[in-house]
Amino acid sequence: MGKLLQKLFPSSNRHMNIKFLIYRYNSLKKSKLKYDFFAVPYNKGMTVLDVITYIYKHLDPTLAFRYECRQGICGTCGVMLNKKPVLSCSTQIDANLKTQMIEPLANFPVEKDLIVNLEPVLKRYLKIKPYLDKIHKVIITKKKSNESKAFRKCIECGCCIAGAPEITQSEKGCMDPMSLVKIARYVTDPRDGLDRKAMAKKNGIDKYSDALGKKLTLVCPRGIPIDEAIALLKK
Repeated sequence: MGKLLQKLFPSSNRHMNIKFLIYRYNSLKKSKLKYDFFAVPYNKGMTVLDVITYIYKHLDPTLAFRYECRQGICGTCGVMLNKKPVLSCSTQIDANLKTQMIEPLANFPVEKDLIVNLEPVLKRYLKIKPYLDKIHKVIITKKKSNESKAFRKCIECGCCIAGAPEITQSEKGCMDPMSLVKIARYVTDPRDGLDRKAMAKKNGIDKYSDALGKKLTLVCPRGIPIDEAIALLKK
């Protein structure tokens, strides 16, 4: 039994704690923003969500956060890990970093702790009509369908918005990256009857540089080629 335990839980990790700074704020009480320190026992393969739920269950039941599927497809558990936007359920902790920071997604108003207010983004999202409109009845080939496949992977998690302060903070009135991916999805769908490229131009697609597109592609937890979506909408 002892050998089995050593194999399952190597001694280098069995008793190791990692310190986490957790963002704390309550918009209803207008509390002062602060960071709380928690020491969490590390297990190989543990995710950011594992850390958050451990803190909630064992150290502080007042910690507020969101999650649903735990499989990286619902898009509800986005947070900032060491200043980078990630899906907490599918991002593993780097054991080499003994002190780490978890914050709510950047560029969103914070409701409480790690929960952000999505309403302003969703209201803007509705303006680009994120659905098929003026539908054409056409037969779609597999080849044509595959043109939109990459953009259909979007789970609307907001990580791209958190990774684009250049747009969300400086370029007022410009659509966010989540919206431009949705527009690209319908540009490549022959059933959609709207002039999506004109919509993209009206909503500031020209403010997205090639460098920003590549940066956002790296940020996206679903690997969506946001740089290709930008290039497509600029044509």
